[in-house]
Amino acid sequence: MRWGKKLILAVCMVFFLLTGCTGGVEDMNQAEEKEIKEKAIQYIKNTYNKDFKVSEVSKDRFTGQNYTVRGNIKDEKNTQVSVLMEQGEIRDTYVGTLWTEELKPKMTTLAQKHFDVRELEHIVFSNGRKRDKYTGDIPSVFHVLENGGDPDYTLDLTLRVYEQNGQYEQGVRSFLQEIEKLGFNKVIIEIYVSDDKLKSIAEETKESEYTLYRYNIVIDDIQKVDIDSLDLDRYKTVIKH
Repeated sequence: MRWGKKLILAVCMVFFLLTGCTGGVEDMNQAEEKEIKEKAIQYIKNTYNKDFKVSEVSKDRFTGQNYTVRGNIKDEKNTQVSVLMEQGEIRDTYVGTLWTEELKPKMTTLAQKHFDVRELEHIVFSNGRKRDKYTGDIPSVFHVLENGGDPDYTLDLTLRVYEQNGQYEQGVRSFLQEIEKLGFNKVIIEIYVSDDKLKSIAEETKESEYTLYRYNIVIDDIQKVDIDSLDLDRYKTVIKH
């Protein structure tokens, strides 16, 4: 897996879910930038009891009052986060980023268990635009899942898998059952199924030419669904016969 590139994508997706479209950046004077920077540093200190090294401060040019402060929280992984200040409210991407990174190895293992995986393209575990209720020392995402999960958070992932002579169909159901057992609630899972011939085709070939099906599975609470009887065809789009 090319996790370096995917990490950037995941962080950007968490940021997008939290902020929406900002529309542009406006210049600030030094006094304003210093004030916003210090406010973000103090917010992280108060919320997580950790230091925050700011790398960039930007201002939304359309509203003239919304700010994004990017930097690194001084924890074991020097986690890169954004602090968002909008209409007098302040929130951040820390918990979503931590939990997304913690989930990646597990999701990779589960995908490889049930599919012939071409790529785990995207994964984010986020609460969207809500401010996190978790403060101080953030618990492991698996601890939260084992204790009933958190319906405020959505698992959003994209897989590209091979058809495996039709075996992928059982893989989809088994994969969903594993996710249910882990304790997730809302899930958005996109699965692209490729012709097995793609394995032997040169890399420069357009992958879309060998995509057979797409599953766009959106379930509000997978804990309330009987996966065995779930009609997977309702989520399925035939791309190529």
